[in-house]
Parts: sequence; structure tokens; C-alpha cells
Amino acid sequence: MSDDKSKRTPRISRRTLRIVGWFLLVAVLTAVAWLIISRPTPVKTVRPERGELVAEVFGTGTLEAKVVVGVSSKIIGKVVEVLVDQGDTVTDGQTLARLEDKDFRDAVQVATAQRNQAEAVLAKAKVDFERQRPLLAKNFVSQADFDAYETGARVAEAQLKTAVATLGVVQAKLADTHITSPASGLVITRNLEVGSTVVPGAPIFRVAASTPWVAAQVDERATGELRLGQPARVAFETTLSLGVAGQVARLSAEVDRVTEEREVDITLGHLPDNLFLGQRADVYIETARKGDALRIPLAVLVLQESRAGVFAVVDGRARWRPVQLGLRGRNFVEILHGVSEQDVLIVSPLAGKTPITDDAPVTVAANREAQ
Repeated sequence: MSDDKSKRTPRISRRTLRIVGWFLLVAVLTAVAWLIISRPTPVKTVRPERGELVAEVFGTGTLEAKVVVGVSSKIIGKVVEVLVDQGDTVTDGQTLARLEDKDFRDAVQVATAQRNQAEAVLAKAKVDFERQRPLLAKNFVSQADFDAYETGARVAEAQLKTAVATLGVVQAKLADTHITSPASGLVITRNLEVGSTVVPGAPIFRVAASTPWVAAQVDERATGELRLGQPARVAFETTLSLGVAGQVARLSAEVDRVTEEREVDITLGHLPDNLFLGQRADVYIETARKGDALRIPLAVLVLQESRAGVFAVVDGRARWRPVQLGLRGRNFVEILHGVSEQDVLIVSPLAGKTPITDDAPVTVAANREAQ
């Protein structure tokens, strides 16, 4: 019996089997994780290139008129004709609307007749007065009678002046029945219709009396490099073109304390068709330009601990390189030191599920490198 027991195979306990199973599982998972971690990450790359680089400051704004003139009636009257509408171009002194003028025309006729009568009375008084001079010299009339004729002439002259002034007043009122534009420009609003009654001071037209410009709001931190006369590009939201050229015409002396933005006014070289005041626009103000800058796309640039740098591909691994920046454009940034045109740089290294780190294995897929 003892010999049979000694020859019996030792039995492995279930607890031992479980421990071995867990050990094997951990080993497999560790191996898989190592394979995943050590597997090179495919990346898109680009080489630094030389080309033109334009530094711009961005702002948003609206198309505005530098000078807007309000037009109102000087008299109370009923509108009988409206000659322009909003959107029309007008000239200085052009009639915009007419008021009923019959009473004023009648008043002008009466005043004209009174002036004519006063002129006739004065003419007769002067003739009568001049006739008395030789008679007075010969003592044919008394001094008192001569003075009376002189006084009559002066009274007639004063009456004529009054009649002329009265005629001027009624003629001015008649002229006021023609509501005219005080300046050349664009009619922005019209607030009257035929048959309506207007009163003095009530705005009935608004005229943009100057060439419109874009009033842009720019972050105050970006306005330190702005100067009068700098070129700008303006893109209106209703157009697809970015070709509307302009320049900085005015810089506000005050920053909005709430938005922390500064107003920059841009004059336009020409206005495309179908633009309207209040229209929104994006503004790009050129602050510097370099024709042969070593540049990289902004997507390549990485900031680590407030230091600018890039990840270069060296022997199949990503290598962090700090760089010194120059001009910064809309899509590119200038590199002064740190990389050369021969370096291969990783695009968007921090994007995706696996951000690139220093010394991480990477692979550049065929035809993925772009200039």
C-alpha cells in the first residue's frame, strides 16, 4: 500500500490553478498593452517652407456712415408728393418731398402786390419831394410844407422796406414747402407718405452724407501694432469675396470697459453692389509683411509650459524642439530659430486619442507628408 501511494501523481489544488490563470491573464494583458504602446503612431507631417507671410489683426464690425443728417420740415403742412425713397442717392439741395402750398402762393401774391404798391407810393413821394426843392429856394412854399413832403418820402421808403421784408418771409415759407436734402448722399430712412401731416423738428428722412466705412471692434490686446493708414481687407457676410480693400482711417482713443475692445474705423476703396448700412463684416488689418519668411502652419505649433515648440520626426521618433517665433499670420507663423527646411514636423501632434509625446515612436505613412 505504501508503494502505491508513493507512485500516485500529486494533485494541484484549485486555488493554485486560479493563481496561475490570473498570472497568465495579467501577462497577456501586459504584453498586449506593451505592443499597443510601443506601436508607432501614424502622423501627418510637413516641412518648413519659405514664402510670403502677412501679419494681421482681426476684428468684427458693421458698415456705418461717418455723417448721418436728419431731414425735417420747417413748417406744418400736408404732404402732396414724395420724390425719393430709402436706398436712393440724392444730391445737395435736391427736393425730397413737397407740401401743400396754395395758401403760401396766395400769400406771396398778396405780398408782391403790397410791395409793388409801396414802390409806386415811394416813387410818387420822391417826385413830389424833389419838386419842392426849387420852390423852397424861391420861397414859393414854406419850410414846414417842404419838411412834410420830405417826411412823406421817408415814410414811403420805410413802408417799402416793410413790404419787401414781408414778401421775403412768405417766399421763404413757400420755399419751405419743398423739403430738400442738406447734403449729397444715400437716403437711409423715409418716414412720411403722401397725405400725412408733418410738423417742424420731426425726422422724416435720414441721409448718409458721406462715404460709408466699417466700424470694427478689435481686442485691445491686439491694437498696439495698429497705425493710421495700414491696409486692410474686409469680408462682408453677404458676399463671398475677401477682395474689398481698405485702410485704417481712425483709431478710437478709448477702449470699451465692458468688452475690452477698441473701435477701429476702416475706409473702403470701393463699395460692392448690394451693401447696406449695419451690414456685418470681418476685418483683417495688415500690421507687417515679409516676402521670404521661413514659415510653418499654425497647426504644427505646440505650447508647453509657455514655451513654443514643434515635434520633429527623427529616426522614427517624435523629438520636441523649442523654436523662436517671428511674424504670426492667419495660417502660418514665422520660425526664426529652432528648425530648418530639412526638418520633418508633425501636424496637430496633440490631436486625436493618442497625443504625441517626446520620444514617442511614430511612422509617416506614404504620401502623408505635405509641403
